[in-house]
Amino acid sequence: MTKNRILKTILTAALAVCMIVSVGNFPVSASETDTAIHVSIIHTNDIHGRVESDDYNQVLGLERVRTVVETKSSESDGMLVLDAGDYYHGQSIATIDQGESVAALLSAVGYDAMTAGNHDWNYGQDRLKELADISDVPILTGNVVDEDGNAFFDQEYLIKEIEKDGVTLKIGVFGVIDPEIYSATAPDNVDGLTFTDMAEYAAKAQEELRAQGCQVVIGLAHCIAPASLAASVDGVDLWIAGHEHTEIDTEVTTPNGGTSLVVETGYYLWTIGDVELDCTLDADGNLLSLSLDEQLISYEEGTEIEKNAEIVSLLEEIAEAQSPILDEVIASVSEDLDGVWEHTRIGETNLGRAIACGYLLETGADVAFENAGGIRDSIAAGDVTYGDVLNVSPYGNYVVTKSLTGAEIVSMMETSLDIMKSNIASNEAGDYDGWVSNSGNVLQIAGMQVTYDMSQEKGNRVVSCTIQGEPVEADREYLVAMNNYLATDTADYPELDGKSNVNEYGACEDILTAYLNQDESLILEQIHTLGLIEATEENDDSPSATDDGADDTSDTDGTDDGTGTDDLSDTDDSDDADDADGTDDTNASDDTDDAVAADGADDSDSDSDSNSTDSSSASVTTASTAQTGDDDFGYLFVLMAVAVLVGTTVYNKKRGESA
Repeated sequence: MTKNRILKTILTAALAVCMIVSVGNFPVSASETDTAIHVSIIHTNDIHGRVESDDYNQVLGLERVRTVVETKSSESDGMLVLDAGDYYHGQSIATIDQGESVAALLSAVGYDAMTAGNHDWNYGQDRLKELADISDVPILTGNVVDEDGNAFFDQEYLIKEIEKDGVTLKIGVFGVIDPEIYSATAPDNVDGLTFTDMAEYAAKAQEELRAQGCQVVIGLAHCIAPASLAASVDGVDLWIAGHEHTEIDTEVTTPNGGTSLVVETGYYLWTIGDVELDCTLDADGNLLSLSLDEQLISYEEGTEIEKNAEIVSLLEEIAEAQSPILDEVIASVSEDLDGVWEHTRIGETNLGRAIACGYLLETGADVAFENAGGIRDSIAAGDVTYGDVLNVSPYGNYVVTKSLTGAEIVSMMETSLDIMKSNIASNEAGDYDGWVSNSGNVLQIAGMQVTYDMSQEKGNRVVSCTIQGEPVEADREYLVAMNNYLATDTADYPELDGKSNVNEYGACEDILTAYLNQDESLILEQIHTLGLIEATEENDDSPSATDDGADDTSDTDGTDDGTGTDDLSDTDDSDDADDADGTDDTNASDDTDDAVAADGADDSDSDSDSNSTDSSSASVTTASTAQTGDDDFGYLFVLMAVAVLVGTTVYNKKRGESA
């Protein structure tokens, strides 16, 4: 064999080895029998009844969501439209008919499924199941069981099948709700039900869906810390979350070393989620590659999207049917009444005082409390409609009275101040994920004045307290009015445990309406009178003070309560997070979840409301996904260079042996 032939043979063999290795590990092109499939997954969360576009509050609206669905449907091999909870409750368009109108919208937009948020239970558990039937959109919340351990909702999973070129992609969807927010709706709404462990249920759900042939599994979760949940469960490719009222787009590693993408859009339809799924199936339907990429549609981008005419027409029909009730002017006010989510949690506001004063007017009680989470919106100066009042108090709560001792009342104020201190710290730090889950349990008060010192430890912060102008007596029984949700919150306020109702009264919204119809001068005097006074050298011995209407106390919350103007940088009206009874919903930036809860405790939310975004924005590509482009050819070049080097060495050795 000649030297040239020897060299040629060696190089040819080396090149062949390179090609075999490269094909085995980095397929440059798919087999002719493989099928590429593209799916668009449109998702929303924490809409809280904000279904109609609203430029002032930067709500994109379901009119635009429907347009996105239609556009993506024409561009993709398949579609999924999913919601992660807190859809059915929050604004008057939803509450006036207990969710029926917004159920019709859910169906018209084309949603495939949703999971239940804590606010979705606000009309009661039976009504929630009825709404699923009305909308024909299943509620997938399989970790909710009845007293017998049976699934509460009628449907546990959704399997979406997408066929292309003779193969079928099956996408399985399940949903969960966080046991930690069980109390974020009134107790009667979930009576007899249990929210089981999310991770345990998710592990079971993904196994069952895989067993049914699903190559891709999606989890819907209305929960606190969705990334932590995702990191604890194998086999779930995508988690669509809600409740925290924040934007999330992050990849997590699961226990077996796999990856999962976690996304959340924020809240109030400020944005629209769009996860683009690309995968490859072989001729037998086996998944060869999978990539998931969140392409969140921002408010600025969304405003360029045309509104769907069908949804616009349906909204007009709903408005026409509801307008005689919602548009009825029931009062007028001469100044803005501040119900901004953050403000009610970090100090007093004039609207908080108005609500509490209304409870005193209705009941004749000595003291009134309103949890911050129960205040869902602000009221602008001028004519006030029934719809405005419903937006402030959308939960259908009513007022009750209880008998508490002076010592118990002071103890409750110590707890409220402790929560408020935490809220102030989170607000000043801009840490929307850091709002405590019970942030909405700060008390707005009437009938009493409390001088406090935040530099002291809990239990010693109340410097002095008067009730109806007289120093509080520790052993004396006082009549205290509050909404029925707060009355059952014995977790933060154990002083209420075992206390039976003295009397029950009408709906909170009707009581506020009656209060706003009083003489204006009396209203202004009452809503400008401070209930909380921060101790200073000048007022340590003077627990009584009057607000001039311009600024509350020491402005620890940065809120001008007389005008309702936020001194902070916040301009949103959101909430998130709140919940059931008074948590998130409107002028607040919630849901941190959210978190507030049903009663108004922050759902974490802060239901945290914010537009804060998880810094680790990411798309997920499975380990089996082929690398393409320059990386492939660079790798081949290295292999070929090594092969040439080896071949040359062998050739030189051969030549040396023949010399």
